[in-house]
Formats: sequence, structure tokens, C-alpha cells
Amino acid sequence: MVKQWNGLLQKEWVQWRVQIIVLVLLMLTGLFVFPTFAKVLTAGEVPVFEITMIISFVAAGACVFVPVIAFATMFNKEMKRPDLWLHSTASTSKLIGVKLFMAAVMGFAYLLVPVVVVAIRYLFTSHPEVMFSELLFVGVLLISAVFLASIQFMVYGFFFIVIDQLLKPFLKGFSIIITIVLFIISARIYGEVMNSVFYERFIKIGRFDLLSIKSSNIHIQYENFAFSNTVLYFGEIAFAIFFTVGLLYLAITLFEKRVRL
Repeated sequence: MVKQWNGLLQKEWVQWRVQIIVLVLLMLTGLFVFPTFAKVLTAGEVPVFEITMIISFVAAGACVFVPVIAFATMFNKEMKRPDLWLHSTASTSKLIGVKLFMAAVMGFAYLLVPVVVVAIRYLFTSHPEVMFSELLFVGVLLISAVFLASIQFMVYGFFFIVIDQLLKPFLKGFSIIITIVLFIISARIYGEVMNSVFYERFIKIGRFDLLSIKSSNIHIQYENFAFSNTVLYFGEIAFAIFFTVGLLYLAITLFEKRVRL
């Protein structure tokens, strides 16, 4: 079982390694070069490290979409050859799981690029405006939040990709339009649930503040790190986990029926 999983992972890596390496190199080049040009445009008024930090944080935030895009690309490529799903010795759930795992790893790898760039810039900055402990704490929070959100988006994306595949035999090219409409309706319903009295009373329980987990030696003084809301709820986290896992299971079950059509 492990050997089969490793073989499937190796297959995905061999297939996509060139694209991954090229994108990583482009990100590194852009995050190192662009702040230097930006400093020239601002006549040196803004330090290179501060520009690098802002751009890197934006780039890290954009990485929330990397796993879902990567998975959709891998999935759609293989859907052009449905015989791969029918005649593979691996189960459908394992084939899907490998692609989800690979997409998540790609998202995490791209997420680490801005982190590495900021760390290197910090080492070569004589008088940075932010303390290292402060930067590390905020960086860990950002990476964790973006990565977990990207996993959720990837599962949601997978679910609606499957819906599109189920509708395609009946609606042909119009399936994507119906899928988008269903996505918008689902997002609206989800928003209504989150704003409901039931959600407030039964899901928003176990309140805790993220800033309470930081060491007393860490003081958030840098103005750009001023958080407006750092409160989370254990109930919300549990609900998000169960909802995401349930949606993943439903998507895999529906896709297995699609393969057998």
C-alpha cells in the first residue's frame, strides 16, 4: 500500500517538477528584484526590507489559491483520459488523495518562498524596524492561517469540480455555468448559516485569543502588525474540520459514481 502511494506521488512529481521549480525560481527572483525597483521609485523613502515584507505578505496571502489551482490542473489533465481511472490498480480515493496531497505540498512550498525571502532580507538589514521575535510570531500565524484556508478552498474546489463532471454528460458546455451558479448559491447559504442565531449560540463556543499564546517577551509594536481581530472559537474550528472532511468524502463518493458512468 505504501509502495503504491509512493509510486503515485513520484509519478505526480515527475510530471510537474519542471513547472514547480520554474515557478519557485520566478517567485524568488520577483520578490528579491521588485523591492529594489520599488525603492528607486519611492526615492529611497521606504526601506527595501519593509517593501520586501509587504510584498511577501501579499504573495503569501495569494498562495491560498495555489492548492486548488494546482489540483484542478492535475485533475482536469487526467480527466481527458478516463481509462486511467477505470483501469488503475489503485482505488479512486487513493488517486484523488495523491493529487490533493501533491497540491497541498505545492501550496506549502510556494508559501515558504516569501518566508525565505523575508528571512534573508532581515539577515542583511542593519536596522530593521521590526524585532525578529515579532516577525517570527506574525509569520507563523500568517503561514498557518493561509495554509489551512488553502486546504479548505482546495476541498471546496474539488467538490464543485466533481459537480461539474456530473453535470457535463447532460449539459455539455453549460455545466460550468450551472456549477458557478450553484457555487454562488452555496456560498450565500453558508454565509447565512454563519450569521444565524444557531451558529452564534452553538458553534461559536470556546473563545480564545491568538495573542494569548505568544510569549510575554514578544511585543507587537510594528504598526503594520496591528491586528483588528485575533479571536477564534474552538467550536468554529471543529465545525470547519468536520464540514471540510464531510465534503471531501461526499466529493470522492460522487466522483466514483462519475467514473463508473
